[in-house]
Amino acid sequence: MTPVDLLNKKVATAFYGSFTSVRQSQQDVIEPLVNGDNIVLSSGTGSGKTEAVVAPIISRYYHYAVVKNELFLVYISPTKALVNDLFKRLYPPLTSLGLHVGIRHGDRDDLKTKRLPNILITTPESLDVILFRKDQCLNNVKAIILDEVHILYNTQRGLQLSLLIKRLQSVISHKLQWAALSATVGEVSFVRDFLMGPEDKADFFSYSSERSIDCEIRHIRHLSELQYLLERLMKNNNRKLLLFADSRKECERLSSSLSSSDILAPFLLVHYSSLSQQVRVETERKFESSKSALCIATSTLELGIDIGDIDAVIIWGCPDGVESFMQRIGRGNRRSNKVNVICLVPDYIKTVFLELLKFCVLLDSSVKGVMPRKAPYELYGSVAQQCLSILASDEGSFLKTSHFYDLTEHLPHVCRSAIDELLNELEQKDYVKKHDFKYRYAAYEKLHKLKDLRMIYGNISLGSRYVQINHESKNLGEVPEINLLKLRRGCVVRFQGRYWRVKNLTPSVIYLKPTDSKKKPVDFTYYSGTWMADPFILNNVWKILNSDRNYNHLFEEKIGVFFNTIRTPLRKYIEESSIPYYRSHNSICYFTFGGQLVNRAIALIQNHCNFEINDISIVVSSPVHWDQLSDNPQEYESIFPKLFDKALSQSLFQMLLPLNMQLYEYLQYWLKDEAIFSILSRLKNSTPIEISQEQAILFGFEPPIE
Repeated sequence: MTPVDLLNKKVATAFYGSFTSVRQSQQDVIEPLVNGDNIVLSSGTGSGKTEAVVAPIISRYYHYAVVKNELFLVYISPTKALVNDLFKRLYPPLTSLGLHVGIRHGDRDDLKTKRLPNILITTPESLDVILFRKDQCLNNVKAIILDEVHILYNTQRGLQLSLLIKRLQSVISHKLQWAALSATVGEVSFVRDFLMGPEDKADFFSYSSERSIDCEIRHIRHLSELQYLLERLMKNNNRKLLLFADSRKECERLSSSLSSSDILAPFLLVHYSSLSQQVRVETERKFESSKSALCIATSTLELGIDIGDIDAVIIWGCPDGVESFMQRIGRGNRRSNKVNVICLVPDYIKTVFLELLKFCVLLDSSVKGVMPRKAPYELYGSVAQQCLSILASDEGSFLKTSHFYDLTEHLPHVCRSAIDELLNELEQKDYVKKHDFKYRYAAYEKLHKLKDLRMIYGNISLGSRYVQINHESKNLGEVPEINLLKLRRGCVVRFQGRYWRVKNLTPSVIYLKPTDSKKKPVDFTYYSGTWMADPFILNNVWKILNSDRNYNHLFEEKIGVFFNTIRTPLRKYIEESSIPYYRSHNSICYFTFGGQLVNRAIALIQNHCNFEINDISIVVSSPVHWDQLSDNPQEYESIFPKLFDKALSQSLFQMLLPLNMQLYEYLQYWLKDEAIFSILSRLKNSTPIEISQEQAILFGFEPPIE
């Protein structure tokens, strides 16, 4: 008897009937799921995680679903595009079983159709809307599936989902079964701890990728070189390439340059978040159906949308983490056992050698399945958001504070005093009002405005959500969504060097008309989040710099020569337990490869003034006493307030927190990352070694490549 035999025969046929074999990961999770247990399943992209959990959960509740014809399964995915893609994939097998599958997101609501879905696919924000309107359809839900949870782990949206599940559990009379699906993560149990709390029982399953990686790293000095490379690749018929860039601005720069090529122009597509939903969907369909295509995209195509079989993935510049890199390369050759990857150092990168080292780290980690280990973050922003969502849904009724205590009881770090402090802060900022003599709270003025603008349901960072600025039918540009809260009809604003009066406001558009008035103009708020390199990558860059391993097989020949021209002499006078430093007439530059956060903490804890930091070095005016450093991140508590950087992008609800909670959230980057401890320990136990100016140049500045 095989695990598949535990499935209802109709369900087994619907999901696995056309397959000659079932993957090990799919077999292993069948028994716990058909028995009603909870699981976390972590495996590589394209490994069949969806079918692995849907089939046994459908099997467990199939007879109930047929008899009762009720909504019994909610499938939550991070984005609308993924929701649409899952619907397309699951519709055939579920329909063959006589089950009705539906969608709920901003563009579609199948809960309003005549026939209630048995399976609902939705996003965290849409689940918030359903709970907000107290829809009775959720009362009989038996199980919930959480897809792509590595995207939500240690984020405000992930905490929001955690609290939404708690709210869902409170409206049903039975224990909710759950299954969480993730790409490769550092520690599978951390996913459960963050989303469900450490006390919720679950089984954990983790599988490494079964596909090999065929990769080459190149340096593109001019965009003409990129055009030549892509033309060579696209000259062969029936070839599809996916190129990832890190910003929409870079996508546009590349597409604009490459569109001048007669060879590439007919195949060129662009995909990023600020394009309209219709344009993105059309691009996805065209890319999937085309035999030959070149799509330039941001992280919007990292996730598992089905866009067909891709011959090669091109990475334009190092992404900010191993997880993102693995997601990107996982998009290639999903129907074969090999991934073709081309990693490109862009023309605008000045520190080419460092970028090459980062790519080596990313590829090493992907091949070995080694991921950063970050313990669950202790966050508060979404607690504020959920408290406000619950109060707004009750139309001004006063709710007992105990209601919010119950909401967070599965989160060890959210104690009752923290809830009290948070509600008091929201009262001070006019979002809630407290009952005169009972310990209860209700919605107040600013919360009603949040509700009217439909800004109550999401925890997206302020720097990533925009609204349009229009004058009549002309689009003038866009500003961060947070500005909606600052404006009212008739107020004067400054934009593009001119004065305007606000004619009207909607959740997506601000309508302006010219005015001569300059009375008390409102300036729009903009955000420029601080980007920091992952300490895990930088720490491993230092290890590669000191290792004996030969990396020539990864490089195009000319760039390989350049790489060794710098690496070989560096390895002659440094070792892993050293800290190279260069002394000028009035400063000392230490090369730590510790990252900005570690470098800043070291300078602050030893009371250095007027220091300079970047990802790989600290510049100070007097020596650092390395042996006096602590390798315990908690022992830097005295400088925590100075580590806090409000330039980091926050959500609206994070900004509403008391300042001590905002600081504590930011410090999770410092307190919960094992790479921080590893770097501090390395530096504490290393010996400073003075190097010459010529040797320092190899670290800090790049000689030209001939």
